[in-house]
Amino acid sequence: MITLNGIGASPGTAEGMLLCFRRRVFAGPPRPVGTVEQEKERFHTALRQADIQLQQLCRDTAADADEACAQVFEIHRMMLQDQDYLQSVEELIEQKGKGVEYAVEETSRIFSNAFLTMESATMQARSADIQDVSSRLLRILRGEEEKPLSLPFPVILAADDLRPSETVQLDKKKLLAIVTSEGSRNSHTAILARTMGIPAIVRLGDVFTAAMNGKRAAVDGSAGTLWIDPTDAIYEIIRAKSSDLDARRQQLQQYKGLPSVTKDGVSVRLMANVGSVEDCEAAMENDAEGVGLFRTEFQYLGASAYPGEEELFRCYRAAVETMKGRPVTFRTLDIGADKQAPYLSLPEEANPAMGIRAVRLYLARRDLMRTQLRALYRASVYGQMAIMIPMIDSVWELQEVRVAARLACRELGAEGIPFNPDVPIGTMIETPAAALISDELAKTADFFSIGTNDLTQYTLAADRQNGAVSPFYDARHSAVLRLIRMAAENAKAAGIPVSVCGDLATDLTMTDFFLSCGVTTLSVPPKMVLPLRERVRSLVIGRQEGPLPPPGESREGGV
Repeated sequence: MITLNGIGASPGTAEGMLLCFRRRVFAGPPRPVGTVEQEKERFHTALRQADIQLQQLCRDTAADADEACAQVFEIHRMMLQDQDYLQSVEELIEQKGKGVEYAVEETSRIFSNAFLTMESATMQARSADIQDVSSRLLRILRGEEEKPLSLPFPVILAADDLRPSETVQLDKKKLLAIVTSEGSRNSHTAILARTMGIPAIVRLGDVFTAAMNGKRAAVDGSAGTLWIDPTDAIYEIIRAKSSDLDARRQQLQQYKGLPSVTKDGVSVRLMANVGSVEDCEAAMENDAEGVGLFRTEFQYLGASAYPGEEELFRCYRAAVETMKGRPVTFRTLDIGADKQAPYLSLPEEANPAMGIRAVRLYLARRDLMRTQLRALYRASVYGQMAIMIPMIDSVWELQEVRVAARLACRELGAEGIPFNPDVPIGTMIETPAAALISDELAKTADFFSIGTNDLTQYTLAADRQNGAVSPFYDARHSAVLRLIRMAAENAKAAGIPVSVCGDLATDLTMTDFFLSCGVTTLSVPPKMVLPLRERVRSLVIGRQEGPLPPPGESREGGV
């Protein structure tokens, strides 16, 4: 027996046959180098083809994976638009007098090594992304067809490392676990493994050989241990752990159908964060009491051109119908900062997180707002829904959206298209400004939803995407918690519901804090609903409340 220890990247256990994967290197016949302009044109043609491939992969994977899977391809699209990367390739073509393949390979090596030398594990993980997108370009330039890794039967997949795009396209039914020589716990591959519920271990070292292919193996993703040719005693340990996990999942099933109420009678609604209709199905399977956050931007990010009203309407209708009468809160288009759609032709910004994004883009591009609002109102007759506006800083912004909503309703009415005029319109609280004027916003909004990720970022001036400042990004910082309490108390004083839909809602040690503040809804990933209900039912908050108001009950006739 061989025992290998690495870093546990995704919890769970598995046992099965080891399949050692070695990536094939395609060289192809040598080709003559053209002129500088010809090589640049080949480069830009490959960029366009790569973008088309990535858009299609995003659409294909969104249907059977969590939104994080689709996001991988959006991140790769953004990398291929990075000006530093593009400039490096073009300068190498001009200065070295070699072909574009050489320029892409050299740029990939330089950028990948630069990321690997950074202290932040998150930034080190970007090295794999750079290699991934560069390999895609090289395959296109060399005329190599991209073929997803084929798994013959259920296996434990061993590799030096896996590119995110390779992980996403694996047949999940045949993937027992992932073990890699390299990688990090913060890599996209590790994140995707956790999203898909597949045990994973990274950084096992350069140990996989051809002789190991086909060997029996066992994996403990929590401990980060891989056994090759395990003994009967190891199998017993693995099976006992697996049995414990199954028992835990089965134990949580008892909370389906139970009210989300503390021992002393404080009620809270437990809803799900989703990004697709398929995620709504997962929400129903996990007994979510509705959808507290439907991220509508993924329809835009996965498109090569503006989604039309009809396309948006079909998606929104399917979502509310899937939830079978349970409320769905749609967050309007939240594009900008780290989420870009090339066809929008947004200007480059030195600090995009502070730039034109979310409601600011909505107000700057009224065509986008009108199309989405019409689609949402058309879907409103098929189920219970609410509309939530992100990145509100001032009362006038929310008032402008309400005016646009009234105009959309007026148009639909004139066209004889049915809609519900009483759809609640609320605001996210995700900037310090919104929290500080939450008493004023509560007079205009039908409900609040506190987005703790951005609220933390803007309160602490710590970029949530920058791993180098991760020690300073603390969602439990007293300043953040004071703003949350302030917004919740102002919502309660105004008689409107308040939700928390950011990552902090999944922290079970914070549940009592939220309930003590008067939060009426917690919205989390579907798989977190039952553990959170278990936690709620174990608490004593020390305050009594009557029945909660209907979620997002509309004020002043909806729009």
